[in-house]
Amino acid sequence: MKRENLIGIAYCIVHFIIEITSYYVIFSYFKSDYVMMLAFVYDMLAFIPEGFYGFLNDIGIKIHFGYLGMAISGIALIMCALGAAPALSIVTVAVGNGMIHVQGAQMTLRTSEGKMFPSALFVAGGAFGVVTGRLLAVNDFPVIFVIILHLLMFIPIFLGDKHKNSIQSGTLTKYSYTDDKKGRYLIIAVAFFVVTLRSYMGYAIPMAWNNDSMTLICLFVSMGVGKAVGGYLIDRIGMKKTVFISTIGSLPFILLGNELMPVSLIGIMMFSMTMAIALGILVSVIQQYPGIAFGITTVGLFLGVLIAGFVHIENFFVNCIAVSVMAIISCLALVFVLKKN
Repeated sequence: MKRENLIGIAYCIVHFIIEITSYYVIFSYFKSDYVMMLAFVYDMLAFIPEGFYGFLNDIGIKIHFGYLGMAISGIALIMCALGAAPALSIVTVAVGNGMIHVQGAQMTLRTSEGKMFPSALFVAGGAFGVVTGRLLAVNDFPVIFVIILHLLMFIPIFLGDKHKNSIQSGTLTKYSYTDDKKGRYLIIAVAFFVVTLRSYMGYAIPMAWNNDSMTLICLFVSMGVGKAVGGYLIDRIGMKKTVFISTIGSLPFILLGNELMPVSLIGIMMFSMTMAIALGILVSVIQQYPGIAFGITTVGLFLGVLIAGFVHIENFFVNCIAVSVMAIISCLALVFVLKKN
């Protein structure tokens, strides 16, 4: 197996474990009156600072955010086990989570020679961890086993570090998906807009079938698989075809799947490919700062969640129209900034 794919697998496992830790901590407090507010604070503190952490690595400051994030989130898990205040545990685990995200992004982007599959594989691991951590917490799974699993995160991080001498530094010129004539700031704005729209759309997709633990597992598995497949397709068939599949191709399945789980899951899987697309576009135009590029996507994800908290469309048909319009706009915007070939 290629080195870059091994690193992608290692950090897929890391991402899986850190999300188990994080969502186990969050949902350990799910009976709290303030759990929704605390979950919002978690998203803000985990997502928004990631660009800053990435920037520190980009400019050559050698902070190993993998080990640091593992230690901080591990402390949060212990605090949770000891019955610490919800806010303290959740804020702490959010900081550790964000640091590990940046380490995974830097490792996969800087070792994959312009390929998107390793980074997409890393991102995909989180979806499986989110649902696992949530279910373990609400079913009162013993915290000691989660702590042991968290400590095992050291192994894939250490194995990834075996390749640190081959990590590219400076400008990552092999990422080249965008039309430079469109202008750097316009391309960044388009990618950020699409990530935000994608994040919001995730809450707008009609899913009447999602009503128990099993369907929740299916939902997150579909999202995780889609993120990984998105990176694979970009490398195999190109960015532009993957854009069409993710946006326009997913639309019929999303709209017709409200009562049909298998149909909806296909649409969600295809729709989830957008994350790899946006990251590839951003790294192409900010080649010297891949940490910042990754951080832009996470800020967009948070903004989409924030908008979803205030904007709800209750009418099914109006919601379907809104989802269709957003998907078409995303497709046109992405195609506009991509290279012709």
